[in-house]
Amino acid sequence: MSLSPDLLQQAMWALAIDKVTADVVDVFESQGIDVMLVKGPVIGRWLYPGEVRGYGDSDLLISPADWDRAVSTLEELGFHNYLGPLDHPRMESQAGTGFIRGHENIDLHSTLHGLDADPAVVWQMLWTRAQSQDVGGRTVRVPDRPAILMHIALHAVHHVEGKPLEDLARAARIASLEEWQAAADLADQLDGMDAFATGIRLLSESKQLAARLSLPDAGSWRLDLRVAQVPVAEGLNDLMSAPRAEKLRIIWRELFPNRAFMRWWMPLARRGRVGLVASYPLRWLRLLLRLPAGCLAVYRVRLRRKSRS
Repeated sequence: MSLSPDLLQQAMWALAIDKVTADVVDVFESQGIDVMLVKGPVIGRWLYPGEVRGYGDSDLLISPADWDRAVSTLEELGFHNYLGPLDHPRMESQAGTGFIRGHENIDLHSTLHGLDADPAVVWQMLWTRAQSQDVGGRTVRVPDRPAILMHIALHAVHHVEGKPLEDLARAARIASLEEWQAAADLADQLDGMDAFATGIRLLSESKQLAARLSLPDAGSWRLDLRVAQVPVAEGLNDLMSAPRAEKLRIIWRELFPNRAFMRWWMPLARRGRVGLVASYPLRWLRLLLRLPAGCLAVYRVRLRRKSRS
């Protein structure tokens, strides 16, 4: 197979990530930390045979009971949590925390976005049905086929664009109805049916699958806003849903993020003290300009949800 320079670069990078995965899994297991690889080559080898499905990190799922030990182990290996110092709402989640070491990236999970079951229950159910796959020269544990399909649907609704939607489209064409039914049953057991059904309905080809599976048309305000992809709308909905005592804290952290967040969010803030100070009014202006569309999106979603109830 002849690859373009871009695809060749993606393939070489994927091999490098697989080697990092194998090394980290090896260290984790030597520390008694069970671990599963949940994306990357797990999806690529099944849905993209003979093709290159590029990926930029290694997604590892662990038991929440092992979270602190796993983080300490990654830090000993030279990785650090690059989002932690940002200390910003909706960027704090054990459903996915990024650790970097130079150009190497490990995304550590103790549950999956879209599943509301206790993370310990999620881990136990996925681990007991896990299978094996060779990655980076060693055998690693990976989810079984229904769990992969469930994750593909959940990942699609979490991002609503790009590669996750292509994964969903391919899975809708390739996987059998029996495999999808098992995925739906698993999502239901892990309190993820709303997100699963919303993800399945994102594409025209998978909408037919939703009908064949008789998936409920439930969803939620949060999921509808995620699919709408309107800037600030999700944050507004979180603010409206928060307890009264928490609202002021959320507003303060949106208007006055710490310096690390501002330098990550806006290039101007990286230009010394003056650039940092000047970036705050620009943030306020951007939020103000986006506020009308965000309010309208929240209003429409909530009105639509009320009309269904």
